[in-house]
Amino acid sequence: MKTKKLDELQYIKRGNIFKHCLFTIIGLLLLYIALVEFDIILMSQRNALLLIIIFIVSLFCIEMICYGIYPLSEKRQMFIYMIAGLCGLTVTIIALCEMVFGKESFIENEMLSDFGAGVILGCLLFAIFFAYAIKSKYNRKTGGFGK
Repeated sequence: MKTKKLDELQYIKRGNIFKHCLFTIIGLLLLYIALVEFDIILMSQRNALLLIIIFIVSLFCIEMICYGIYPLSEKRQMFIYMIAGLCGLTVTIIALCEMVFGKESFIENEMLSDFGAGVILGCLLFAIFFAYAIKSKYNRKTGGFGK
């Protein structure tokens, strides 16, 4: 696989994206620790950590899309974004169907249920594809390729 040559501006943009994601994950983990220390439990530990990770991945991908940075090539990245959107849509639909037709609920025992976390997780994954679709449409309309 051939890697792209990056100029200095691309390195600066990538560094800023990594910095935003690093500070966001540190902030979310500190918030989660503070909530646990004060015995405020909003969801299971597994769901909380999974949502933090998927939120950071979504934030990273959406910022990369907004700046027009494609580490592989745009066509290869498009495939990854489509897979993320398809997975997100599938998880959301399955969780919502289970809540509507099954006996599951969004909140159980005053905590976010696994199916509620599934809906949020699916929406975060679908947001990656949605951001790519909007950016692609914007680029076609304006003739631009990045920010």
